[in-house]
Amino acid sequence: MVAGSQDTIIRSSTIARNGLVASSHQLPSFFGAKILTEGGNVIDAALATSAMLCVTQNNLCGLGGDLFALIKFKGKILNLNGSGRASNNATIKFYRDERKLSEIPHRGPLAALTVPGIVHAWGELHSKFGTIELEKLLRPAIEYARNGFPITENYAHSVGASARFLGGYDNWSKIFLPGGALPEPGYLLKQKDLATSLEQIAKEGPSTFYSGSLSEEIVKGVAKEGGLIDQSDLQNHTSTWQTPLMTSYRDLKIYETAPNSQAATVLFWLNMLEEFELSRKYAINSPELFEILVETCLKAYAERARHIADPAFYEFNPEYLSKDYARHLLKSRLDHPTGSAEVSKKGSGDTTYFAIGNSEGDSVSVIQSNYMGFGSGLVPEGTGIVLQNRGCYFSLDEKHHNSLKPGKRTFHTLCASMGESESGSTLFSLGCMGGDIQPQVHVQLLTKLLDYEMDLQEAIDAPRWIIPFSIYESPSKVYFEPGLVESISQAEKIAETKALSLGKFETLSSLTGHAQAIQFEEGYLKGGADIRGDGVAIGL
Repeated sequence: MVAGSQDTIIRSSTIARNGLVASSHQLPSFFGAKILTEGGNVIDAALATSAMLCVTQNNLCGLGGDLFALIKFKGKILNLNGSGRASNNATIKFYRDERKLSEIPHRGPLAALTVPGIVHAWGELHSKFGTIELEKLLRPAIEYARNGFPITENYAHSVGASARFLGGYDNWSKIFLPGGALPEPGYLLKQKDLATSLEQIAKEGPSTFYSGSLSEEIVKGVAKEGGLIDQSDLQNHTSTWQTPLMTSYRDLKIYETAPNSQAATVLFWLNMLEEFELSRKYAINSPELFEILVETCLKAYAERARHIADPAFYEFNPEYLSKDYARHLLKSRLDHPTGSAEVSKKGSGDTTYFAIGNSEGDSVSVIQSNYMGFGSGLVPEGTGIVLQNRGCYFSLDEKHHNSLKPGKRTFHTLCASMGESESGSTLFSLGCMGGDIQPQVHVQLLTKLLDYEMDLQEAIDAPRWIIPFSIYESPSKVYFEPGLVESISQAEKIAETKALSLGKFETLSSLTGHAQAIQFEEGYLKGGADIRGDGVAIGL
């Protein structure tokens, strides 16, 4: 690590010849890379990486959560939607009339109303592309769940933050508050029940989670805690293979995950930015660039709030991704939909992203999450699995396009990106955690890489700005990290013109996301992982 200016740390990208894994924890990156060295393909490596993240970063993701992925294999790009649908028992009438609630609880049994999709997605990936038996791919995750791993400072902090909401749930506390106390960094966290659940999946296949012995344990545990998911919800779950969304930007193909993912927001935004000659006219930290990015961000997010939901219930019109529509947006007056009058649904979008690539140009761009830290806190007894609270993003306003309905997928903050040249060569895979701000980090990384040609690791570590708000809110504040803008007074004036106040982080902040990425160069790969988190890029 080399120090730059007083406010800047300059790190080098990881360089590799044959393959590379960039994830948000060293152990998943290591075991993913190990699978590549043993002859596995990028999907084999992705399964090992994903499973290990469900053990070592289950404050951010887990078997009780969802997964989205872009997969490029043998020249073709596919989109896998591994998000779960609302239980058939989850209705607006149940929450409003029977439970007298104005919104879905963020934690507890009634927050666990959507089926976990990640394990089914593993089965789809393995059956379609896998070359190594699943039992071997899950073996490291099983071993580290059973025998423990030393938790990081970030993990310990996450436990402390979540304990305020989840400390009263016995099954959660038994796992994450040993002896009733907050664990310190370095504590060896053992999760024997989770190891057993992973073993069941490895031996019986992912179907055990939805229609086998593991599903029976899950349903029994959910019922005991007063949750909504039942056996029919699990049995009826399917992953969805979709055509990824795509636009051209600077003559390159940019792919993003399709709705119910929010990633179309990135493409709305890039289509507007293409009307500007960014690198030719504006310095990277200039107030002029900051103003353009904030203005186009707000317009792209206004489109997000209007148009993105479960396409099975609310069709997404591909015309919205046209260049003509982008020019229309640029000329239009900025107008934020107010959505429902519910309480703010802002939350810390705890998530984890990883990318894997090889020298043949195959790549995976994967993001997985339980939503807010540790999800709902509901742990079906004996499973070690914390169920997600993703469904609390639904609206109880029947007129809203993201209103709760049985069997519906909620608007989803998870999104992943991938890029190609005009000729079809793989250029990059990238993504980040961060809930509603994920498109903002995508665009800041993409403009740094594609417009300003920054080094990959430098782009990831560079200071960011964020405007945190959900589809139910109007934006109120823009935050920025040190070194982002040349003049704070100018930034304040720009924010005021957008009806925003200005906030400042004292250091690089996890609230601006943890990003990982891979770039494909002629004859080698470059990888980067975020200085804000525990990420590591490992090459071979």
